[in-house]
Amino acid sequence: MAITVKEFGKLNDGRAVTAYTMSSACGIEITVLDLGGIIQSVKMPGKDGTVKDIVCGYDTAQEYLENGGYNGALIGRYANRISGGRFELNGVTYDIPKNENGITALHGGEIGWDKKIWAVETGKCQSCGADKLTLTYTSVDGEEGFPGNVDVKVLYRLDDNGEFVIKYHAISDKDTPIAMTNHAYFNMAGYDTQNNKDLELTINCGKFVAVDKNFIPTEIVDVTGTAFDFRTPKLIGKDIDGDEEQLKTVGGGYDHSFVIETDEEITWKHSTVLKKGAVLLDRSSGRRLTLYTDAPAIQVYAGNMMGGNTFKGGVEARRHGAICLETGFYPDTPNRPDFPSCIFGPGKDYECVALFKFDVV
Repeated sequence: MAITVKEFGKLNDGRAVTAYTMSSACGIEITVLDLGGIIQSVKMPGKDGTVKDIVCGYDTAQEYLENGGYNGALIGRYANRISGGRFELNGVTYDIPKNENGITALHGGEIGWDKKIWAVETGKCQSCGADKLTLTYTSVDGEEGFPGNVDVKVLYRLDDNGEFVIKYHAISDKDTPIAMTNHAYFNMAGYDTQNNKDLELTINCGKFVAVDKNFIPTEIVDVTGTAFDFRTPKLIGKDIDGDEEQLKTVGGGYDHSFVIETDEEITWKHSTVLKKGAVLLDRSSGRRLTLYTDAPAIQVYAGNMMGGNTFKGGVEARRHGAICLETGFYPDTPNRPDFPSCIFGPGKDYECVALFKFDVV
C-alpha cells in the first residue's frame, strides 16, 4: 500500500516535523516521524478484530523533546550508558556529556540522534516489494564529544505479513563507538492500558549483565534461579516487585542487558541470519511481538521510571506501563574490552538488524 505523508506540526524553534505512515494487508499501520526517526504509533488488530495502538507516544512533536523517555526514537551515537561519560580510544580520552544525574552518559549525550530531524525517502523494497522508509543523518566529528564523521542510514520496512524491520548502517572516517537502537515502549494490550505486568514475556537468553546503582556493569550472571529467567514464558509482573537485589538496585524493575546466546535462528529473506531474542504476548487480545536480531544483546527496560506526563489521547503515563526491547550492545562497552566490540571506523562499517514480527495467536 502507498505510504501516506503529512505534517505532524512544528517544534517551538519553528522546525516542521513530518509523519510517514506505512500500512500492510494484515491490518498493521505504523507511523514514523522524521524527528528522531520516532515510531509514533503501531496500530494492529487483536483476535476479535479490535485495533489498538501498542506504542506509547505523544500527540505533538514538541512533547517528544520536552517529556524525555526517548519514546519510539532512534538512539545514537551510543545507545545505553557510558561510565563517567568518558572512554579512551587509540590513546585519546573522549568526554561525553554526563546527561544522566551528572554521572553517566546516556543514549548519545545531551542532544542525541533522537532529537535530530532526519532526511526521509519513501519507496518500495526491490526484492520483496514492501513499503520502506530510508532515514539518513550525518553526525559530525566531535558531536557530543564523539570522534569521527559518521554517515548513518536506517531502513524501516513493513511487509504484508506483519514483519517490521529496522536495519541500521553507519560509516565513520575515524574509529568511534557506535551502537544504535530504537526505544519504542510496547504494550500489546494497547498503550492506553498502562500496565505491562499482565503481558507474557519470553527472552531466549541464559545470561544477563548485572549492574551497580548507576547501571554500570559489574558482572555477567547466569539467569538460572533468578527473577531474570524468562527462558520459558512468564508474566512480567511475576517477579518484578520481588526482593532480588538487582531489581532493587535499578529502582524497582528490569533495566538490564540480556546476552543473546541461542540456537534459535532464522535466515531472513534478505540473507541475514538472525537469532530469536524475545517474544511479548498479550494473551487476552492475542497480539504478539516476536523479536529477531543479529545484535549481541537486548536491553529490557520495564518502564520503571515512567509517569508524570500524559501520552496520546490524554492517557496518563504510569510506572510499568509498557516495556522496551532495545537491541544493541551491553552498557559501557567502550570501556570494557572483554565485551563484544562496538568500535567501528575505516574498513569496518556498523550494521545491525532488528526484525519485529507482529501477529495474532
